[in-house]
Amino acid sequence: MTHHKRQSATGIILAGGKGSRINKNKALIPLPDGKTLIQRCLDALNKVFPEILIVTNQKELYRDYDARVVEDLIKQTGPLGGILTGLCHSTSYFNFVTGCDMPFPQIRLIELLLDKCRDRDVAIPEIGGEVEPLFAVYSKNCLPVIFDHLHKRDFKIRRVLKKLKVEKIGVKEIDAVDPEHLSFLNVNTEKDLKKAQALLAQISKSA
Repeated sequence: MTHHKRQSATGIILAGGKGSRINKNKALIPLPDGKTLIQRCLDALNKVFPEILIVTNQKELYRDYDARVVEDLIKQTGPLGGILTGLCHSTSYFNFVTGCDMPFPQIRLIELLLDKCRDRDVAIPEIGGEVEPLFAVYSKNCLPVIFDHLHKRDFKIRRVLKKLKVEKIGVKEIDAVDPEHLSFLNVNTEKDLKKAQALLAQISKSA
């Protein structure tokens, strides 16, 4: 199945610092196929977006990756600051944002979010009443609200969403394109890493 690149959207990967629970830089953890978590993420996004940004505080670590690497504009502001940085540097109105520790983003789910965002500020998956802010599409219209929250030192993405036009994608729609919810597997602990390794072995076998 061929995917056409979206000329009108940008992919943004947030590569924060160390994973406190796993005690190493999560983005650069290799999986059994030799690819790092962030490389797997990049490979998927490359099929959809002509422009990809990596937002980080350690630019030198990502020199070898095929993406534009940009540094956090406002330090120590967590994922919300990363989203602001990505939106400021992006050349697109619509932007898909994900974390560097989510190695199995499903392209069909990304495309569904992009389709749903047309007249909204944000399109975001919601499972069991919980939204997934690091697997969502944000428009540049979010910038003033995000900036205002950062200025007030309020870094809760969910509070930002309350002030924007948000399209929530429910579990039924998610299941149609990502039945196993692979997109949301993020590697925070050694246990998560083992799960990702096992999953990759399974994918390789069936490929």
